[in-house]
Amino acid sequence: MATLMIGYDVEAHGNPAVTRAFLDAAFALHTELNAPCTLFLLGKVVEQNAEQLEPFVGHPLFDLQQHTYSHKLFKTVCMEDDSGKVTVYRGASLAEVEEDVARGRDVMIRLLGVDPIGVCGPYNYYRGLSDRPDILEVLHRHGIRFLRTYGRNERDYQPTPFSVQPFWYAPQGFPDMLELPIQGYQDYYLRWMVGWDDIHLYIQRLMRHVRAVAQRNLAWSYCQHDGSNRGDPQMTIIRALIGEARNLGMDVLSHRQFYDRALVSRQFA
Repeated sequence: MATLMIGYDVEAHGNPAVTRAFLDAAFALHTELNAPCTLFLLGKVVEQNAEQLEPFVGHPLFDLQQHTYSHKLFKTVCMEDDSGKVTVYRGASLAEVEEDVARGRDVMIRLLGVDPIGVCGPYNYYRGLSDRPDILEVLHRHGIRFLRTYGRNERDYQPTPFSVQPFWYAPQGFPDMLELPIQGYQDYYLRWMVGWDDIHLYIQRLMRHVRAVAQRNLAWSYCQHDGSNRGDPQMTIIRALIGEARNLGMDVLSHRQFYDRALVSRQFA
């Protein structure tokens, strides 16, 4: 069945007011619509907003997972944009990745009582972690069982083809670890392309994507950031996306719900 997973990268630790406004809006919208979602929380954000996150803890609609402690990249991103400009963002060392993931997990356990089994990789990468079984081993050792790390195309840019669907990391030796790729554009990229304040055009592009996903019976992990509430404080983008997905008969699930179903059915094996 075609599925929409909404995942928020909650990472604006440099501007706590942005995150707090997002948390208020997201809680109100998702409870109103009875729509599950996943919050991939940066550890620094959890430290700044533990009290504001309390209503989310244990709530059946909100899946709380981690986004590392300080946003260190798992892999180097060599990004070639549409103009041909190449920008390199260096990945952290294996020891630094382990420290950032372990610390992110510790903060969530200590301040929220939540032990995350999912992680969103900062920036995301071409092929996810298919070529890095060493990183997979580190993540597995720290309790990670599903990942959102494949979110770039062969130019380390956007969009990621929708043909890239969830897959298990069995060939790398981790048959219980599931990749849930971010397809299409991450929100920041597409909003910059269409014009940050042109919410109507942005929604039009999302509607085109969600209809294609429904027609092809695919799974879509949609990525939005807490900072995207700038210019859309009432979250009209997400309201429209959820509404259209339901009109098309799609499942709307959290990433944890999707993982749990796939683990039982062994789909994508």
